[in-house]
Amino acid sequence: MKEKILAALKRSAELEAGSIRVSVLGDKVTLEGNVKAWSERKVVEQAAWSVPGVKAVDDRLRVA
Repeated sequence: MKEKILAALKRSAELEAGSIRVSVLGDKVTLEGNVKAWSERKVVEQAAWSVPGVKAVDDRLRVA
């Protein structure tokens, strides 16, 4: 699941995926790190939700 989320982030031209940490525990995804804008935060969260099997996303991203 984590690999699919990271792949989706890398495909997005809007993001610097290297500054985002993704951890998965069961069907819960935790997102941490910094993004440059609220729109980037939304893209990251949508990428996490787009992966089959994800039941919860804990968005700890900071807009810097």
